Amino acid sequence: MQKYSTYAEVPWYRKSSTNSLFILISIFFPPLIGLVCILLITGKIYFNKLDVQGNLKTWSVANKVVAFVFLFVQLTFLAFRYLF
Repeated sequence: MQKYSTYAEVPWYRKSSTNSLFILISIFFPPLIGLVCILLITGKIYFNKLDVQGNLKTWSVANKVVAFVFLFVQLTFLAFRYLF
């Protein structure tokens, strides 16, 4: 797994601000939450802050849970909308 020394090196799709925006937009455009969850499964999402070792901070378990809860809620809503 790649380590980034500066936030500028992080690809746009791995930045916390981008993924947080995707989660908010997913309220109106549900496929974006799927993209965020795929990115979480395949790698880390980085903050523009450093931890005590000088590495970029990454999303915690709480951030990941929120993303997957959004996915679950949207899938449940879509299932009820189209199946019942």
